[in-house]
Amino acid sequence: MLKTMIRHEFKNMLRERMTQMLFFYPMLMGLVVRYLISRGTVKGIALELSAMLLVLLTGMLFGSIAGMSLLDDRDDLVVYSIQISPVPLWKYIWLKIAVISAMAFIDGIMIILISGAFDMRPYQMIIVSLLSSMQVPINAFMMNAFAKNKVEGFVAMKATGFLMVFPIVGFFFRDAKEWFFAFAPGHWVTKAVQRIALEPMITAGLARMNLGFASYVAIGFFYNALLIALTYGLYRRKNPY
Repeated sequence: MLKTMIRHEFKNMLRERMTQMLFFYPMLMGLVVRYLISRGTVKGIALELSAMLLVLLTGMLFGSIAGMSLLDDRDDLVVYSIQISPVPLWKYIWLKIAVISAMAFIDGIMIILISGAFDMRPYQMIIVSLLSSMQVPINAFMMNAFAKNKVEGFVAMKATGFLMVFPIVGFFFRDAKEWFFAFAPGHWVTKAVQRIALEPMITAGLARMNLGFASYVAIGFFYNALLIALTYGLYRRKNPY
């Protein structure tokens, strides 16, 4: 039953035009960045910022997809149909979130490989993409906690998208000021990417950051997992099906 639902969710996601566009849009951006790098247009801090934005964008975009998909299910009364099926509603919701998070993870890996903006080891690519994909359930549950329909969902989507501002600003601070932006879910993945980018300079003693790569990702996984639990609880309280 679950395998059938997983296949059905993947087909549904890939069948929708918006999902298709958002799935390939970050990859297209990766190709643009690769071209600019080859021309020498993007380098230095601009290259670091471009790399960070590509990774951050993936989680945000797929979080919006997941949020709108849950709103569609509510508008189409799918959630009420699931309640009379053998599959518990909570399992269906998490299955949908898991499928879209998996797509975000795959997209993240592809962007890293396509753009050429990252000098990452395979395990770092996997960790960074996983951490970025954790934004999916956070954004999806936040959207559905405050939106009752798709119109309100677009407003909520813009509000969650505003969270991207804080990791971008925090990127320019490597001292204690960076902690002012640490509440944003994407902060930790952007700092992990920045730590990788600055590794040669840090080794040479020309730059420093507050934490190492392992520390940024460890705190990031814990913090994002906590936010997932909190936003899911908020979503359930606002939507007592």
